[in-house]
Amino acid sequence: MWIAQIGSMTEKQITLVCNQCMERCAAGNTWPPDLAEFVALVSESGANPFGLTPDAVMAEYKRWRNESYRFSGSDKYPWPQPVLYHICIEMRRTGVERQMTEKELIKLAEKLLTKWAKHIQNGFSIPPVRRQLAGPKNPGGPTPAELLREEYKRRKKAGLIN
Repeated sequence: MWIAQIGSMTEKQITLVCNQCMERCAAGNTWPPDLAEFVALVSESGANPFGLTPDAVMAEYKRWRNESYRFSGSDKYPWPQPVLYHICIEMRRTGVERQMTEKELIKLAEKLLTKWAKHIQNGFSIPPVRRQLAGPKNPGGPTPAELLREEYKRRKKAGLIN
């Protein structure tokens, strides 16, 4: 499992995580991290294909949330990276539905960042930022119910219906 985790990282990512491990040792934590701690360090250090940390995601989420009123839609907002669009949209939806606190949103940002990093590692790409398709428009003219009502009125006027 260690080989799989380290083998999927770039040299820059490994350097970032090793620096964090050395900082932990300098702070008094002399025991090397286990795999779960190592994966958490990878996530915290921004050692993912995007170079983002959960704090950076939260900062962009707050900026977007506070400035989105200036744009006609989320697709018009100047996203630094397309992945942030997808993460922030999902964070807002989930955060509102579940009435999440700040700490819960940070955990969600971490989880979504990991999800999209795995998405990239599996060979998929980040979908471009696009406006949602508009729903179909009703055709002009009377609806079937309106046509039936007119037929009913015509028959009643003609005395065919009591």
